[in-house]
Amino acid sequence: MNTPNLTSPEAYNAEIIANAVKFTASLFLGRGEYATIEATTRDEIDQLAEMLSTEHPKVKSKPVITAFDAAGNQAIISGQPAKAPTAPRVEKPAKEMPAKEPKAAAAPAAEKVLGKRAQIAADAEAGIIPAKPDFSAPTHARFRKKLDEIAALVEKGDVKALKTYPINPVSSSPKAMDKYRNLAVIALEAQRKAAKAAAKAEEASATGEAQ
Repeated sequence: MNTPNLTSPEAYNAEIIANAVKFTASLFLGRGEYATIEATTRDEIDQLAEMLSTEHPKVKSKPVITAFDAAGNQAIISGQPAKAPTAPRVEKPAKEMPAKEPKAAAAPAAEKVLGKRAQIAADAEAGIIPAKPDFSAPTHARFRKKLDEIAALVEKGDVKALKTYPINPVSSSPKAMDKYRNLAVIALEAQRKAAKAAAKAEEASATGEAQ
């Protein structure tokens, strides 16, 4: 790849991001320690960045996402989100504020939309099996066999084997497998619980009809 557009910092970064072949998410843990994870697509790195935040709840900063083009040039996409600008305060004339006017009842708070991380967890608790992580990137190559083994256990619904499957989450690939395994266990147990409840209700209904 040629040198990115140097007409402005914005153009330089935009060209690197548009031609990126790799993305990294790096979370500062303190005292020179970082948790770093890689991906080949923007969607995947966003999901993995959310995963890093979930695995380190005590860290208040957000992972820094960086894009790399084929020549090794890099551009930071995001980090600690900037604070939203505060709307200017508008003072109303005193004549528009009648004395002792009763306050209007507060409007009910709008239901918050779940973020990606919360939505994935909510889906698992509802019995929805999570998507298998994308290990197509070269950095995941040596872990693909283990991921396939875990996916096979998920497909069979073997919760016991999943819980005892050995995973040492010390790098990005094992961490992704561990997250996938844990969410799958939650989903499978939720499915079993729902099935038992349905069977019990059906049995109660049949007993009532017989009487």
